[in-house]
Amino acid sequence: MTSSNDPGHCRFVSSLGGIYRCTDLVYRQGFCGFHFEGFLKGEIQANGQIDERLSDQHRRRALNYHGIPPEAVSPAPDPSQR
Repeated sequence: MTSSNDPGHCRFVSSLGGIYRCTDLVYRQGFCGFHFEGFLKGEIQANGQIDERLSDQHRRRALNYHGIPPEAVSPAPDPSQR
């Protein structure tokens, strides 16, 4: 997880528990290029969270998973496989 005080990395905060931040380098206004585009479109708020009015689930997933470490998105272990 990247520190919220790290000025070199994107300020986007994934809604995957609200603890994972995009690890891409800053492009503009604290966002990487991908999330800055979402910010300009009104899909992301200035505080780095997805706007709750964004209803396109495919776009929400794209925004949520971009730049997030693989361990954050790996599926939970299947309890039946123990």
